[in-house]
Formats: sequence, structure tokens, C-alpha cells
Amino acid sequence: MVKIVELKVLDCSDLVCPLPVAKTKKMLNSMANDEILEVKGDFSEAGENIKRFAESHGHEVVDFKIEGEYYSIKIKKK
Repeated sequence: MVKIVELKVLDCSDLVCPLPVAKTKKMLNSMANDEILEVKGDFSEAGENIKRFAESHGHEVVDFKIEGEYYSIKIKKK
């Protein structure tokens, strides 16, 4: 049996820290385990901070990309 996992997307464009991390935390808290959250934005430093936050709270970072100032991170909630 294949389990279908819903992908939720959070757009943090035009936001600087700490708002992207706070919004990511709030979204993850509302999700079930094994759901995936994709966070996108245009302040690469926030992407690094979100990655550190997710890993330090036991979530799995399944994809992380930075291109210039733009970032995209996929986090599997644990």
C-alpha cells in the first residue's frame, strides 16, 4: 500500500528573520507526523536558519536549495 503524503507550501518571500522561522514553526506544529512542508523565500539567510531550526527540533530536511537570495527547503515533520 502506498501512503500519499500531502505537501504543504509556505511562502516567506519579503520576510526577514525571525519571521520565516516563526511561521515555519507554527506551520509544523499544525501538521501531522510525516507530512512535508515546503518553505520558499527570497532571503537566503532565513533558509539557513530554518534548516538549523528544523534539524535541531528533530525534523528531517529532505531537500534544501539556495540560488542567489532565493531558497527552498522541504521538511518532513517528525
